[in-house]
Amino acid sequence: MQTLSANTDIQQGFRPVTRCTGSQPEQTPFSPGGFTADGFLNHRFLPLYEPFAELPDIKDLEKGVFNSLSILEKQYDIQVMDVSDKPYPYNILLAYWNAEQQVCKGKSDTELFIISDNTDKVKLATKEYISTGHTLYYIPVLPLYRLLKSGTDQRSAELLLSVCAYLYQITGVPYYRDEDSYLFYYYEILEDWIENDLDQMDEQDIYLQRSALRSANHYGDIMQRKLFNKYQLDHFAQRVQQFHGHSDFSAECLKLAKKALALWIFFPDGHLFSHINDCFPEKEESNENDDGYHEEERDSTIMLSEFVHFIAENEGSLYDSLAEMVNNEFNEKSSTQEPVLVKVYDDQLAGNTDTLDFERRLFNLIDNLCVLLNDLP
Repeated sequence: MQTLSANTDIQQGFRPVTRCTGSQPEQTPFSPGGFTADGFLNHRFLPLYEPFAELPDIKDLEKGVFNSLSILEKQYDIQVMDVSDKPYPYNILLAYWNAEQQVCKGKSDTELFIISDNTDKVKLATKEYISTGHTLYYIPVLPLYRLLKSGTDQRSAELLLSVCAYLYQITGVPYYRDEDSYLFYYYEILEDWIENDLDQMDEQDIYLQRSALRSANHYGDIMQRKLFNKYQLDHFAQRVQQFHGHSDFSAECLKLAKKALALWIFFPDGHLFSHINDCFPEKEESNENDDGYHEEERDSTIMLSEFVHFIAENEGSLYDSLAEMVNNEFNEKSSTQEPVLVKVYDDQLAGNTDTLDFERRLFNLIDNLCVLLNDLP
């Protein structure tokens, strides 16, 4: 995707309407017809703007913006305001303002921009993103391991196993036993802390932490092999079709599994990181300062692979220690990497059906899965 920059020479901010001046020296006589408020209330006040010192050349600019606006109109099924009687650049600003009111109304995750591309052509673009709400999407696997071993509801456990295998193998959710994963590093820190800071812990705490860490490592490896096994996906649809639950829990498991299977079928190539590849674009020709800027930006950003993850458990003293370390690091960062989709409304948009529907459904699925697994005994 090409890199686009907002054209600040065109998109000037609207300023509030100035307040009325003080009352006249003499009171204006009342009209014989009496006071009517309808005229004032029904009047439409258009936004004011403050002209920039230097405006872009009008040549081809109006053509580019209004051609882009006509494409946007078809995509969003909106009614474009007639601004043919307005002078430049107010016609462009007013058309943009009206389109923004319609496109972004009630959508806190959608923004409309006037942008210029690498050839200095001006057009409209939308930016949609998934707001994760500072949530840790940490999927616990040890509760599922215990359910599988108990044999009390084997079919429900197998459904959840297929769902987790789908998230691991197909969508790319990181697993904490993978050495290149974010949480693997923190489990190593915990292990080092337990073994080297014994004087700061009593004997009971040392025993509990060591036991929890051994379980997280040992049973985490077992669950990883299960999730990586293609059998879980090959028999996913069969498990759903042949499932007969007899409890509220089993019904919830079936409902969740159907959502996951439908998501996989509808988005066979759907991946957690599909719409974040351009968050930190690398330039082919960049100087040392540019590289330093991008590195600094990464360091100040909570990455998607850091807050969406498989984890051992979401409770207990070991998790409390891990969560404290993760939150302390996140509190030092100023932004969060989230799925983003930018669409430019020009002739190249034809046939572009890309959306963030997959990510919206995926995050909802993970959220529901976490609720089920966290409620397991």
